[in-house]
Amino acid sequence: MHPKKNAFKFGPKGEGVRQSDLLLRGGTVLNVYSGELLKMNVAIKGERILYVGQLWEAGGEGTAVLDVDKKIIVPGYVEPHCHPWVFYNPLSFAKEAGRLGTTTFFCDSLLFYLLMGPDKFESFISVLSDMPVKFFWTCRTAPQSPMENEDELFSVDKIERLLRNQSVASLGEITRWQDLLNGDPKLMALVGIAKRLKKRVDGHTAGANYEKLNGLSWSGVESCHESIHGEQALERLRLGLYVMLRQSSLRRDLKALLKTIISQNVLLDRMMLTTDGSSPSFYQEFGINDNLIKIAMQAGLDPVSAYRMATINPAVYFGVEGDIGGIAPGRYADILVLEDLRMPTPETVISKGRIIAKRGALTLPFPEVNWKKFFPESCFCKRPWKAKDEDFRIPSCESHIRFPTIDLVSAVITRTEWLEFRVRDGFLDLDGRKGLSHIAVINKDGKWVTNGLIRNFAEGVEGFASSYNTAAEILVMGNNPSAMSAAVNRVIELGGGIAAFEAGRIAYELKLPLGGIMSESPMSELAQKEEELKAYLSGKGHPYHDPIYTLVFLPNDFLPEVRINYNGIVDIKRKETLWKRRDLTGH
Repeated sequence: MHPKKNAFKFGPKGEGVRQSDLLLRGGTVLNVYSGELLKMNVAIKGERILYVGQLWEAGGEGTAVLDVDKKIIVPGYVEPHCHPWVFYNPLSFAKEAGRLGTTTFFCDSLLFYLLMGPDKFESFISVLSDMPVKFFWTCRTAPQSPMENEDELFSVDKIERLLRNQSVASLGEITRWQDLLNGDPKLMALVGIAKRLKKRVDGHTAGANYEKLNGLSWSGVESCHESIHGEQALERLRLGLYVMLRQSSLRRDLKALLKTIISQNVLLDRMMLTTDGSSPSFYQEFGINDNLIKIAMQAGLDPVSAYRMATINPAVYFGVEGDIGGIAPGRYADILVLEDLRMPTPETVISKGRIIAKRGALTLPFPEVNWKKFFPESCFCKRPWKAKDEDFRIPSCESHIRFPTIDLVSAVITRTEWLEFRVRDGFLDLDGRKGLSHIAVINKDGKWVTNGLIRNFAEGVEGFASSYNTAAEILVMGNNPSAMSAAVNRVIELGGGIAAFEAGRIAYELKLPLGGIMSESPMSELAQKEEELKAYLSGKGHPYHDPIYTLVFLPNDFLPEVRINYNGIVDIKRKETLWKRRDLTGH
């Protein structure tokens, strides 16, 4: 991949440099290695930077020249931790981020691997390697929600195979960190394999106190993106972890994090900036990594440090600083032209040596992806079936039952509330209980269901179903089992997506044909559909700011306190099943 050392001869007048394809002439380069702003010309040959210096003859007869006098030249931005499956897909996300200056992505592979399996996923990695921007991947040790064939799909052998792929940069965020602290043999083996292969080990250490962070650092965890206040970021830094500072649609913490960090005057080389997995409308409103740099400078960080946290720092963390993260000979020609250092949204974006965007508009087409190859219709639902009203009632042979309801106390955090209910005609009777709705996770092939009750989702919703969640099953909520079954059946008809039924009619729908998780539509259209979804749910009583992440996390297995998933209604901390799933027959 790297140009041969003897490919060009640099004579005293830059004879070899004249073989360049593109010359940026007259700009001021931000050198992220030295922290200086230097008047330099930059010559590009193919995908790589050939020369950085003051030779004005650095171009020949076939060289295209871009006059960047009075402009600032900075490296392409690096997103060190993204989830390119929040309604959008990796291609639509890369188009949006690329036009705003992000040229390298370190992507979570969870949903792709879960839906594709190892063979197809590695083929997918290969297809995306031909894009004008660069994709690297992280691989998970386990799903985020329990599943039937988990041990087989996430076996040590299969994960080791992925770690050996040159495009896989790390063992991706370990959400089951308590198991790692307890010496889980599989996790310890995978961390050891990652270390031997010189791949990073990313943590998800939300909720870990300082003593537990000590244990996680000792166990091999090398980074975390879950700091929600400055002291947590400092704890992780002081224990040797790299810290990814987040500003996302779910958590807008960056300015507060940075103010604490700046006040302590600590070194910043092990800190990075990330948008995590933000929603389409958030990106449309604020931007992507360009927005992070802007916030960092507004928080009082000096510009050079802000740009380093979005370029060279993540490159060093992932061990690819010889290829990306800076403007120097031999690196990929990922270069942004800015009007001013305080204005990080670029005027011109160069990635892999080609101009891909100008003034916020793409100028280079991205190759299309054959999505049906990777997400055939059978990927979503393997057999024809229809949900029934009784699938969403809670059966009981008793006259009264005590039931563990899910109390949603924020967009993603829950508490358990045990309540007494009467049983009428063989089913739990809500009896007009204010604020409560039915909730269920139903298998997308109709084989099983976990039933529950939830408070504070949106009590006015009759029937709402979504295949967009980390279980990749169908999550259902509502106060009317008939409308709930209609919503599920509509999601099945769509081949995946979100549907709401009110008064026997479709009140909202979003088709997500890529595994039931993603759409082929551009970011702008998905942002509009997201806003419509938020307006609909808000009108029905959803009180929190990011309902997309309510859907994402309700079936997971690591956030407090109670979740609903394949195992049943589960107390996460105690790892105790409070109410079991049930098998379905007759579908």
